[in-house]
Amino acid sequence: YYKRDYFAVERVQADDAGNWGRPLGKILTDEKYYAGQVNLVGKFKTSSLEHTFLSGIDADRYFTTNNDYSFPSMRGFPSGIYDTINILQPGKYTGRNDIPLATNIRKREAPVNRFGAYVQDLIKLSSKFNVLAGIRWSYVQTKAIDTTIIATGDHKIGKARYDKAFSPRFGLVYKPFETTSFFASYSNSFVSNSTSWDIEGQPLKPSFIDQYELGVKNEFFNGLVSANITAYRIVNNNLAQTAPFLKDGRENINTSIKQLVGQTTSDGLEVDLASHPIKGLDITAGYSYNYMRYTKTDTAAGSFRQGERLVNNPIHTANGTVFYTFREGLLKGLKTGVTVVYIGDRFGGWNSDVVKKTNAQGQITGPFAYRSRIFPVKGYTTIDLSAGYSYKKVSVMAKVSNLTNTLNYYVHENYSINPIPPTQFVATLSYKF
Repeated sequence: YYKRDYFAVERVQADDAGNWGRPLGKILTDEKYYAGQVNLVGKFKTSSLEHTFLSGIDADRYFTTNNDYSFPSMRGFPSGIYDTINILQPGKYTGRNDIPLATNIRKREAPVNRFGAYVQDLIKLSSKFNVLAGIRWSYVQTKAIDTTIIATGDHKIGKARYDKAFSPRFGLVYKPFETTSFFASYSNSFVSNSTSWDIEGQPLKPSFIDQYELGVKNEFFNGLVSANITAYRIVNNNLAQTAPFLKDGRENINTSIKQLVGQTTSDGLEVDLASHPIKGLDITAGYSYNYMRYTKTDTAAGSFRQGERLVNNPIHTANGTVFYTFREGLLKGLKTGVTVVYIGDRFGGWNSDVVKKTNAQGQITGPFAYRSRIFPVKGYTTIDLSAGYSYKKVSVMAKVSNLTNTLNYYVHENYSINPIPPTQFVATLSYKF
């Protein structure tokens, strides 16, 4: 069960002079979720082949209720505008600080039912070869939004959408030596988008995702060092993203209202290292490369630019940790360590979209153009220090995060940006009874 009561002024969209008429937004969301699953696992042989067989079924039901609100015109401001402030001259206007009246005008209900069945077989061909094959069948019933107008009681029943698909997966593992494994895999995923709707209130079409992986796992020096390298390609044939605006042009604050933006492709590489050179010392390091971009779009108004990287997707990320646990002496039980995280350069804002040239009558008068709405965000590195000590039933944990007080930002798939937390110190004392 999940309940969210959102009530706030919306994102900053000031004019060139810094004046901003602060728009209000309120939505009350209530979600109920029911789920059940049954699995059956069996091991058997056919001739010289060893099988580990998995089969099962699962089902779930979502029921989502959203309540929309309106706001009266007050103090000469249009309906839905709280007040006006100036972000460049804070003293120019006197801002409001009261809680505005919000009237529930519309209730929207959306039930979703899902069912799936799957089988999978892991076959040991020999001491060096393993093969995996499986398939899943999914069935989803998504009803369009049932809408009730609160003032009149008028009720509109949405039309249901039914989606079903088979999703295969295959894998191969080759282990030439006890310390080395090569693997390759393919999987297809059926993403129903069943908890999302378009701006018309209609259920979204499903997304189909193809994922390919190649990799190697190695151990060195009798297990003191392990290294994993994986290369992948992920193709989402119909990515769903939050719609920026509603049908009436107002800014969308409901993350369940989405739009399908076309095909995206991610090509990436992941490297993971782990080492335990001496007792008590644990070292890990990781690096990730991910090139995610739009690979199939059209030229309809609002479509995104083909070949452009998606916002909030750094190409390079890395991390490393070093922890040491004292095992004897006065400091026995003390664990200290450092964590370093790097997030690379990325884009913020909205991706570039197609704009049509039109006349006063709305007729297209010329070729389309791309509207650039992205801005670069520099990468950053944070350092965290940790220490913990346990003695019998008492434990003490302390952490200093963002040691260098680095200033940077979390970026979302829109113009919402938030600064990362500054330097913080957290200590925890616990006692086990």
